Amino acid sequence: MYQIETTSTFDKDIKKLNRQIAKRIIEKIEWLARHPELLHSSIKHMPKDLEGLQKYRVGDWRVLFWVDHQNKEIILYGADHRGAIYKKLKR
Repeated sequence: MYQIETTSTFDKDIKKLNRQIAKRIIEKIEWLARHPELLHSSIKHMPKDLEGLQKYRVGDWRVLFWVDHQNKEIILYGADHRGAIYKKLKR
């Protein structure tokens, strides 16, 4: 099982969400931590500082994260509605 780490951006995002949605997202992330073989494809065309960022869909919501297979970690970057999450990356 992989360890789950969060960034301050993710912490802020998850606190803004409805409690039920946040719970669904956390449950999916915990499931991914138990199934790391599914974590392998990065988002294309990312800025240098976000290289290797991956996404996971939870209904209409997206979770952005990095995976460090060597240290067995999932580092959570952000979570938001699918229409808003990618706008954050363009800042």
